[in-house]
Amino acid sequence: MQNVEENKLQLDTHTAVAYHWRVWQLTGLIRPSGIPKSLYRSYSIGLNLLVTLLFPLSLLARLILTRSMKEMCENLTITITDIAANLKFGNVYLVRRHLREIRTLIQQLDRRAQVIGDREELRALDWAVTTARNTFRTFAWIFVCGTTLSCVRVALARSRQLLYPAWFGIDWRSSDEAYVGIYAYQLIALIVQAVQNCANDSYPPAYLCLLTGHMRALELRVGRIGRGCGCDCLNDRQSYAQLLGCIQDLTLIHRMHTIIQEILSVPCMAQFACSVAVQCTVAMHFLYVADADDRLAMILSVIFFVAVTLEVFVICYFGDQMRTQSEALCHAFYACNWIEQLPRFRRDLLFTLARAQRPSLILAGSYIPLTLETFKEVMHFAYSAFTLLLRAK
Repeated sequence: MQNVEENKLQLDTHTAVAYHWRVWQLTGLIRPSGIPKSLYRSYSIGLNLLVTLLFPLSLLARLILTRSMKEMCENLTITITDIAANLKFGNVYLVRRHLREIRTLIQQLDRRAQVIGDREELRALDWAVTTARNTFRTFAWIFVCGTTLSCVRVALARSRQLLYPAWFGIDWRSSDEAYVGIYAYQLIALIVQAVQNCANDSYPPAYLCLLTGHMRALELRVGRIGRGCGCDCLNDRQSYAQLLGCIQDLTLIHRMHTIIQEILSVPCMAQFACSVAVQCTVAMHFLYVADADDRLAMILSVIFFVAVTLEVFVICYFGDQMRTQSEALCHAFYACNWIEQLPRFRRDLLFTLARAQRPSLILAGSYIPLTLETFKEVMHFAYSAFTLLLRAK
């Protein structure tokens, strides 16, 4: 945990997504300041044509030409994951203006928390930043393990293999130059895609953590309304001013929630569909690979299974945390010292409670709530689909 006194001097909770913004800048989505627009556009187009477009096309072409069930399952796993990841990557480009607006809202909420300077609020915000950054690091380690294992598998293979089954239209098995060139391209593309996927999979929980942290800080702030000291007349005015300030903060949080809903609706729905498809494919791949006694392929399949399951779990977990925190925020308005306040205080509080009573939820596809109950249903559906495929086998 960072030192609370340092946070009080300069609070910036947007650092929770600093890793993600750096990745988006490096991969051609958001232009950093100081770089010419034309130069960055050329870099972005070149990188994304060679990697974001060509890499999944080579996987898809190989999948179409595959005849073996074992190879098809292996190829289908990476192809589904890569295509879904690229769709989420493209969605970030489409919502980049919303991301900038969220940054502005976070800066306003940070200034408010910094002016108040309450230690408990700062600790809540520090928890949100730390959790978001640790989520990125967790996904980074998973992708590092998967990429490293792919390289080890190729190095230990008895014959020439590519990092992932792909079609390039040339005979790389009999040409050293072609094999080295394709291997180098796949390695570079795989690293770039892994970095992209790390940001794609961890930015939804990161923004949910930020929203939850600011809700928690506002809950603590609301709980202190009307509990000051001084003469009654001055205390009433102070309490009403505190309430108005909290209502303004709540308006910023509601706007932030609305934007996050727009940003996460499509990628979360794609993640649910991708996870179910990949889980079933990995399970079937496991069955076929087990017959071939390919230990490294089995380990790689387990890593894919864990990764896609974790992707769904984290967004459902932090979505559920946000819902719980929104309910706690509503209870804080009920628990503030409103009985001894002026009529205008109680009137504004009633209007605020009417809105705060609706729990905040993020809906995937504007339909499926991000909760732990949803995660349970997704796992149940994946198990049912796998059972059906197992019977067919």
